[in-house]
This record gives sequence, structure tokens and C-alpha cells, in this order.
Amino acid sequence: MKDTKLTTDDRRFLRSLLTDLIIFVVLGLPILICEFVIEPFRRGFFCTDETIRYPFRENTVTTVLLAVIILVVPAIILLAVELTLYYRCGRIREMVLLFGFKVPAWLVEFVKHALYFTFGGLLTMDATEVGKFTIGRLRPHFISVCQPQLLDGSNCESAQNLHRYIENYICVGSGYTQEDVRQARLSFPSGHSSLSFFALTYVAIYLQYKITWRGSQLARHFLQFSLVMLAWYTALSRIMDNWHHWSDVLCGSVLGIAMAVITARYITKEFNTPQSCLRGHLPRQDTCTTLNEIVPTPPPYTIAHGVGDSMPSLHRESNGSGTHSFSNDQYCTKV
Repeated sequence: MKDTKLTTDDRRFLRSLLTDLIIFVVLGLPILICEFVIEPFRRGFFCTDETIRYPFRENTVTTVLLAVIILVVPAIILLAVELTLYYRCGRIREMVLLFGFKVPAWLVEFVKHALYFTFGGLLTMDATEVGKFTIGRLRPHFISVCQPQLLDGSNCESAQNLHRYIENYICVGSGYTQEDVRQARLSFPSGHSSLSFFALTYVAIYLQYKITWRGSQLARHFLQFSLVMLAWYTALSRIMDNWHHWSDVLCGSVLGIAMAVITARYITKEFNTPQSCLRGHLPRQDTCTTLNEIVPTPPPYTIAHGVGDSMPSLHRESNGSGTHSFSNDQYCTKV
């Protein structure tokens, strides 16, 4: 930093930043614990259950593609909107002083919304992970991946196991990795659905309050629809690929939408009312100064004596004993 002495505002901002960082770390711990420490709940099954006997298929929306959808796409849109807004308002060169450095105001606004978005995303991931590891619902391709074998050496193809509820078994998983077998017990709710619907619904709400384009009344709504359809396709692909049941996708989608609305409504409080580039940025102007600039010189209401009958009644007041002139402050108060 250029100056080792922090101002009061810098200290306040630093405390807020450190607090938010600690909160993000705390929210990230349950995700790490679920993914790398604990095992999902071990649920039993019926060998005749047709909902878990689907073939295994690769993901249409891979993990990398999901990251692009829920991270890269929102980041590009948020950055483009903030740059456009500041450019249209003539504030693209506006700077904010942070810890002795001048930072572009549009970048500060972008980072602020990115933090709101990240906070809501962590909440969604936490809720999704808790559901997955607490319930341990079997995926539609569970039998194909696990290839369960009972302790007596029999399997689901044996006649004596057709109508039994199987709880004590081991997964042979021939041709599949141990992670594939573990993932086969993490069906509810759908993480792809919850995260994609959260990210893209939040961005759709962000666009509703941030942008207006007089050239077209439908352009903004078309972009919002495209984002929601991208989330919808991501969710539907999980059923198509036999990775989730329809109820997993439905609950994951509802969870993501609910988290997006909660984040936009109660965390990003700027979305309570529509934004405008003029709102909150015009300096307050002294009415008295404006009036002094437009009335002829010398202003009649500042003359202590000699106010004639031709002056407007606003500039004088009759008290029965004569005419009384207003002072400058009194006249501004009247106005």
C-alpha cells in the first residue's frame, strides 16, 4: 500500500472483507467434508426395482461444461452489464479509493455482485450436498454400476433375491471406478439442476433490474428466457443420461430457483427497486443558489426597504402596519 496508515473507511472495509472471507470458508467446509471425508447413507434396495436398473451413460453436461454454465456465463454477463451501465452514464473513468489505490468504480460494483452470487451459490451447494449424503438415494444406473453381490455369493439375478429387500451387500463394480460406485448413491437432489437454476435464475433477475434497452422491448426478456432454458436443458439432461430420477431434478430445480430468489431479494438488496444510471449519482443542488442565479440583480426580496406594490405577493407580507420584506433565507424557505 502507498500509505501504511489506514483510514477509518479502510479499516471498516477490511473488517467487512475478512468477515466475509471467514463466512465463505465456513460455508465451504461442509462441501469438502461431504466430498472427501464422509460416506453417503447406505440405502437398501429391491432387485426388482426397475427405476435403478437403467444402463450407465456418460454425462451430456460434464463437470467442466457445468462450471462454464454456472461460473463463466454469469461472470461475462455481470461484467458486460456493469461496463455498459457505467459507460452509458458517463462514469466509466470514475475511481474509488481503496487502501490508497484508485480502483475503477465499475470493477468494485462487479466484485460486489460477484460476492453476492458466490454466497448464494455456496448456500445452494451446501443444501444440495446435505441432501445427497443424508438420503443416499440410488441413481437410475445403480445396479449397472454397483453390480451388487450378497454375502452368500448370490446376486440380483438369483431367484431367491428377486423379492428381497437387500441391505447387506458389496459392490463388485467391474469396469467402474470406486468413485463411480460411490456416486451411484448420490441421486437426490440433482446438483446440476440446483446449481444451474440458481446461477442462471439469479442472472435473469439481475438483468431485470439492471438493464433497459429502448431499441427493443423484448431483447432483455429473450436473454432471460435463453438463460432459463439453458438451466432447463441442463436439468433435463440428467434424466436423459440416467443419472437422476425426475423427482431429483424437480427438487433440485426448485431448490436452485428458491435460493436465487432469496439471494436477489434479501441479500442483494439493490434489486428491491429498479436501477437507473441517474439514481443516486446527481449532486444535491441548493435551491436558493439556483433562484439567486436566475432572478434579476439585485434580487427584490433582499432589499430591506422600498418594496413596491408592483412586486409579487410571495416577496412581501402585510402585517397590518406596513410592508415587511423577506430575508434571503426566509424567501428560500417559502419557496
